[in-house]
Amino acid sequence: MRFLRFLSVITLLACGLPTAHALHWDIVYRFCPRDIIEIPEIPIPVGCEVVDCCPGCPGPGYIDWRIFVDKTILQSATMRLQGLDQKSLGQLKISGAGKLNEKGEIIMGAGETVVSGLPEMFNGAVPVAYFKTQMIKDIQATAAEETDTGSGLEVRQFRGRFQVNSFRYRYIKFPCPPVLKLDRIVLNNNTSTDSAIVLMDNRTTACNNDQIVRTTGTAFLGNIKSKGACRSTVAVFSDDNAMSYQNNVNTWTDNAGDTHTVNLQPVITVPVSVWATTNALLTAAQNDFANANLLYNQNNTGIQFNPTYTNVTGNNTAINTIGTGCPTAATVGNLQGSAWYTGNRLNIYYVNSAFTGVNCGADRNMNFIGTIANLGSLPHEIGHAYGLRPSGNWGHVNGVAGFGNNNIMWGGGPGTRNWFTVAQTFRLNTDTTSMLNVNGDRTGPTETCLPDVSSAACPVLTLDATPH
Repeated sequence: MRFLRFLSVITLLACGLPTAHALHWDIVYRFCPRDIIEIPEIPIPVGCEVVDCCPGCPGPGYIDWRIFVDKTILQSATMRLQGLDQKSLGQLKISGAGKLNEKGEIIMGAGETVVSGLPEMFNGAVPVAYFKTQMIKDIQATAAEETDTGSGLEVRQFRGRFQVNSFRYRYIKFPCPPVLKLDRIVLNNNTSTDSAIVLMDNRTTACNNDQIVRTTGTAFLGNIKSKGACRSTVAVFSDDNAMSYQNNVNTWTDNAGDTHTVNLQPVITVPVSVWATTNALLTAAQNDFANANLLYNQNNTGIQFNPTYTNVTGNNTAINTIGTGCPTAATVGNLQGSAWYTGNRLNIYYVNSAFTGVNCGADRNMNFIGTIANLGSLPHEIGHAYGLRPSGNWGHVNGVAGFGNNNIMWGGGPGTRNWFTVAQTFRLNTDTTSMLNVNGDRTGPTETCLPDVSSAACPVLTLDATPH
């Protein structure tokens, strides 16, 4: 909801009472007819304006209110009295356009309502009325020029036949500025209201590749044209949601005002078989997967791992079959055909050998983690399994301009590696050779993206969003 702009100055007349309520308000709200109008609750204290007749001042007395609801602007008003009990509310006399409902509220239609018998003090406090107003439906009609629509709501307070205070709310309608029509992307189901990354190819005056915007829900884009001979894609990366990739978007027309909606889906949960050859390595594996899940979520991959741990400590047959590193092409079948391998799934072997980690070329569902691995080793090896691997540098970013050793794919890097670029995350999800797609854990469009080669379909590897 959009609140009306508040224009007037509220005059406060001090009367020795330590209260924050304003006296004798004269307020003007200015609005454009197409605004959705919601006015905050309006507090009005019971009592007089002048020094010798004010809320909390000594002396008995009752106040009568005459409340006017202007039918040219308001359909109704609701008054809620704070500071009176049910018995006192029941003793009030209400006449005219208002009546008391079962909630103890006074509902007033257009015209005048008189509320008689309001005490200036009750149990040592000043009663306060709170008003909510409802505007008439056709007030949304267009305005040709600025118009004072009338009093709106007016409350006059009387002691006997003397008026001792007044409050007024007026409304001014002004012509709405022209609406600027823009194309937009709308995200539904953004689970954590993340500042999602939207990566696009499209056409405006020319073909555009790898445009990035960020939004939690709606991003306005200007005027994107029909795709013609250009690529038209939308990829969305968000914490706690699967990456969304649409590679043949036909939403955009040559006219502005198109809306492309992306219905984000839950994260992809990937089953993983984990084999630990010592008790200490089992503990290391559990810590590594907690870290891997954190990093893969923080980097908007949309992937989470659900490991099943098997401790083969003391099982010499299992330990010998698993070995201490990747099998060769000639011997890989021995492990694949054993009880210590799960087909069509990542298999992570924690072995008692002094190395960091390796993803196996003979079967990229096989990954080995050694005893000198750090917290960055497991996310790194899964990165290789998910397409960040050959050509020339095996997917490593060592020495590549724009990367430091905090990138997860820095080979031999520290345990504090914690960062994928947007382009790396795109490849993890969409590369045709990523085991995420090969194993069937993800369904959707794919691209052939070598890690250190860019193309119209595959962003340059350093492409990222700021802030990350």
